Amino acid sequence: APLILDLVLFMDLAQRVGMSGIQEWLSFYFKSPMHKANLYPEHDLFIQLMKLKNTLRYLMGEEQITHFGLDYYMNGEEG
Repeated sequence: APLILDLVLFMDLAQRVGMSGIQEWLSFYFKSPMHKANLYPEHDLFIQLMKLKNTLRYLMGEEQITHFGLDYYMNGEEG
């Protein structure tokens, strides 16, 4: 039941903000995600979760989560 409740709430949110058609950002909840005809379906759960989170952040007006510009090494040194 919690799964269905999440989907209903997210679909209601999508309708309220004017989103229509296939909601690819909800692929996280489905074994075989639906997608537009010209797009390749994404089956990686981590990418699906990131799309879900980024769509929600976008709808809230927040900055999206990306890994661009992140430095993993400080001053050229590891650690």
